[in-house]
Amino acid sequence: MHYTGLTYRPPYEADSVLLQVTAGCSHNACTFCTMYRKTQFSVSPIEEVEADLTEVARVRPDAERVFLVNGDAFCLDTDRLLRIADLIHTYLPRVRRITGYARITNIESKTDDELRLLAAAGYGDLNIGVESALDDVLAFMNKGYTTDVARRQLKRLNECGLSFSINIMDASAGPERIAEHAKANAELANEVQPTLIFVSPLHIDPGSDLEHIAEAGGFEECTLGQYIDEEILFLEGLEQRDCVFFGLHVSNPIPVAGWLPRDKETLLYELKRGKARLSQRVLDSHPSKGAEGALR
Repeated sequence: MHYTGLTYRPPYEADSVLLQVTAGCSHNACTFCTMYRKTQFSVSPIEEVEADLTEVARVRPDAERVFLVNGDAFCLDTDRLLRIADLIHTYLPRVRRITGYARITNIESKTDDELRLLAAAGYGDLNIGVESALDDVLAFMNKGYTTDVARRQLKRLNECGLSFSINIMDASAGPERIAEHAKANAELANEVQPTLIFVSPLHIDPGSDLEHIAEAGGFEECTLGQYIDEEILFLEGLEQRDCVFFGLHVSNPIPVAGWLPRDKETLLYELKRGKARLSQRVLDSHPSKGAEGALR
């Protein structure tokens, strides 16, 4: 199987077939991210994609879900994505969902008719790193779009029948704006109604642009305790009709997950109880040190 560089996928895609269709990230410029800094973006030749699928068909013929990698496979044009879907369904006829990472700009570049065609071809559950619903935070993180653009594009996905999840990076507005950030993020999530919300704390990766900015005094990282406070406020503000709340990443100091609205009060109880059980040393530590290490 062809392989280029590092591969990332959400925790809940552990059982999905990972099919490489691009290398790296088409944007590769977010202030906080180092995932693909050393990987030059490229598109996998369709012949390599088909060769990989022939191999997958031998070892996982009953696969029902395919996650396209790497960074934002949805950047590919519609014709290519449809061609990939045809190949997937030919070699893996039981596949019911084709998914992958997507940027807001990937959606913006496609027409409504194209989005509907992709939904009909099996695409959905797109994983979208919205991160924040505050424009100045999005600009600081160099996401390449505004909150209004994100809102419009996510609503288009709903209108075109393409399901999606959103990633929210709590604590990315800093310790002085926890309540403001939680409120804005909850309002956006309530407006666009994703099928899954993935929450995790912002942490400063070594070698990232954010690390250099923080070292120069341009950004103050929240503590784990402040992050938990923001996660609680964010969850309190959520009014979801049918959505998974997922906080089981290794960076989450208190792992929680459940369905909204059914499990909302239980999740809030677990977060508040979990915080009360943590030592002050842990609460005062920072996500950049790793939640796992801080909890030892």
